[in-house]
Amino acid sequence: MSEILKLENVSYVYSKGTPFEKVALNNVSVAFERGKITGLIGHTGSGKSTLVNLLNGLYKPTEGRVLLDGEDIWAKPKEIAKVRYRVGLVMQYPEYQLFDETVRSDIGFGPRNRGLSREEIDVRIKEAARFVGITDEMLDKSPFDLSGGQKRRVAIAGIVAMGPDVLVLDEPAAGLDPKGRREILGGLRRYVEEKNITIILVSHSMEDMALYCDNVVVMNRAEVFRTGTVREIFSESGVLASVGLDVPGISGIAAELISRGIPLEGELYTVEGVKDAILRYIRGGAR
Repeated sequence: MSEILKLENVSYVYSKGTPFEKVALNNVSVAFERGKITGLIGHTGSGKSTLVNLLNGLYKPTEGRVLLDGEDIWAKPKEIAKVRYRVGLVMQYPEYQLFDETVRSDIGFGPRNRGLSREEIDVRIKEAARFVGITDEMLDKSPFDLSGGQKRRVAIAGIVAMGPDVLVLDEPAAGLDPKGRREILGGLRRYVEEKNITIILVSHSMEDMALYCDNVVVMNRAEVFRTGTVREIFSESGVLASVGLDVPGISGIAAELISRGIPLEGELYTVEGVKDAILRYIRGGAR
């Protein structure tokens, strides 16, 4: 496993030393693989948001280290801005952060701040736009004239254009219709495959996790509860239920069929996987 980003015995305490002290993360160790999409799931208050804010130095650990390519990101505090170029963070509802006159200019804001040439900035704008589904015609429009889903794509493209090694997204498809979700998350899947970057995806949608992620980290009560591949995690429906989490809805349908004597096998956490398992059964039994 090629690790690019790692938390090593990390704890984070809000309002430490005061009557309002609260442990948000407790001795967390977890690694994120290069070239993979890792889903981060857990109930509100489980520690997900705090972990996300530690990954690019928005928060500094109370204890432990955050390692990027094996180096402590806080070893040189004055250079933490360099970490934020390499670990791009897209907050929830990023469209509220749009501000420039055109889509093109908004996407190019980060690359301009990095001092890149005009030619390189233009290449990055077009490439980032392509990945998130923004057409050439949209580039010269005002971002404020776009739909909510289009604004979301522009905001994500602005982070992608900076060329991060790691892209952290907090509920990037929240509030979008199914088509909008597919366009954004499918584009990010292609981005990982073409660029071999790492994506960390926070979502409450188990269906999105099953469809787009390679690995999953389950948070519970300020600690890492489980880590594993999508198949490993969503095969443990009883374990997830013990911390109040669900498996994808299609998995419940598969479980009901199995309980009725239909021996389905395979990837029973996506629609395609369950469909294939049913077809195998119909054609002569699951293998």
